[in-house]
Parts: sequence; C-alpha cells; structure tokens
Amino acid sequence: MKVIRDAIHGNIEISEEEIGIIDSIEVQRLRRIRQLGMAYLVYPGANHTRFEHSL
Repeated sequence: MKVIRDAIHGNIEISEEEIGIIDSIEVQRLRRIRQLGMAYLVYPGANHTRFEHSL
C-alpha cells in the first residue's frame, strides 16, 4: 500500500494493483498532455496535466 496526499481529498491509499496501473506506459503518457494548453507559458503555476486529473 502507498499513500497519495491530495489537497482536497486528504490521504488516499493505493493498492499494489492500482500502482501497477498507474505505472503503466499508457497512464504515464498522460504526464505530457497539458490540461490548459499553452497557459503554463503565461502563468507558471498553471501546471495541470491529464495525469494529475486522472488520479
């Protein structure tokens, strides 16, 4: 079991099966897809990816 800290939902426990899914190539590719397009260039704090939203 691992624990992910979320600002809204608090601590979330992740099982070994879920860790395997999160570590898969398909899910890790979501780290490169930006949720807000090019807004991160204007607003450096606007770093939202599809990976963050999928968790």
